[in-house]
Amino acid sequence: MKVIIQISEKEKIPMGNIVGSHVAVEDDVEEVKIVFLESAITATTQASVIKPLLENGKIKVMACKTSMEMNKIKNEDLVPGVSPTPQGGFLEILRREKEGWLYIHV
Repeated sequence: MKVIIQISEKEKIPMGNIVGSHVAVEDDVEEVKIVFLESAITATTQASVIKPLLENGKIKVMACKTSMEMNKIKNEDLVPGVSPTPQGGFLEILRREKEGWLYIHV
């Protein structure tokens, strides 16, 4: 199974990290994508905040392109290993849901 997790509030970053880490250890989980957007986008520029996620081979961390633009975050500001979404984060989530991914909003 594949899971996509949305973290959109800065205050929920710690809980989102825990949820992502817990989901990823399940044997039947192949891949986890965690999309940071809105006020939580700041996590994608802080290595100390998302380092545990990036160290897990099943987890891919993504930064919402729209939230990056709104907060003047450039690709080079992202922690190495974080990928910007091709378009907005919500479109990434919708795309994955359409493909059958399970969706969690923290």
